[in-house]
Amino acid sequence: MTTQTATRNLVEKRRPKHRHPPKDYGWTLYLIVITVLMAAGSIISQDEIYKPGDAVGYNIGLVGGIMMLTLLIYPIRKRIGFMRNWGLLPKWFKWHMAFGVLGPALIVFHSTFTLRSVNAGVAMACMLLVSGSGIFGRFFYTKIHNGLYGRNLSFQQLQDELDGSKDVKSVFSFAPELQQKLVDFRSYAMNLSKGGRISVWNFLTMGFRVQWFTRTLIIELEDAMYANANAMQWNDAQMKRLDELFYQNAQFIRNYLTTVRDLAQFSTYEKLFSLWHIFHVPLVYMLVFSSIWHVISVHKY
Repeated sequence: MTTQTATRNLVEKRRPKHRHPPKDYGWTLYLIVITVLMAAGSIISQDEIYKPGDAVGYNIGLVGGIMMLTLLIYPIRKRIGFMRNWGLLPKWFKWHMAFGVLGPALIVFHSTFTLRSVNAGVAMACMLLVSGSGIFGRFFYTKIHNGLYGRNLSFQQLQDELDGSKDVKSVFSFAPELQQKLVDFRSYAMNLSKGGRISVWNFLTMGFRVQWFTRTLIIELEDAMYANANAMQWNDAQMKRLDELFYQNAQFIRNYLTTVRDLAQFSTYEKLFSLWHIFHVPLVYMLVFSSIWHVISVHKY
């Protein structure tokens, strides 16, 4: 068995499992579509095709208001016993996120992108704060859960996952300098976040450091793996096998460094998510009261 084949088999056996699910671009596409529609709506509204109080504007606002009202089902579903059998919680969360963007968008369309009264302005401000806060909360949520709708992660789970990747010394035995850089970067990142504490600067720049370091190591990996192959003028079949091994090793590097980043930032994201809850909940109450007052004012006066 050749050295390349032996190394390839070792990588296939010991390569860490990719914890992160495949990227779902549906949410990004959804936000792009809503943004485009909002931009188009702001232009069309100048022609005054409809008004907030006519049949079209009123019904748009009604649908948007109902969507906003259904957002309360998700938190209630989590806390009230008899509702815990009402479907899977991840699905409720999915609709909570979708309606949390579409509902406010419809309310803005209802307003024809203008504020015609003080109570409407207060309700609009509260709604935009809640919606914007929800987008931030979604970002924090993904950092402490296994995927957008997955189970809670823990610091120990991430630590165990990274410890399972200690075969880095075996996988990159052919490139000792590269393997040492991976081990050193892990030690460096863990020292930055001792006791779960990491400075604001290091927290904000950790992602960029990991991206830059990943690119650097993959370039070094390519140099290390292809130097001998090019010198020995390997045939197409040998180069194809080497390409496959290169992509596996490159993915190993990405997974390893991503897990190092998540581990270094995990405790901070937990704290941010807790603080977000403290900020988000009062905004929801403000939105409920201001919306009720707006509806009463519109129908009374």
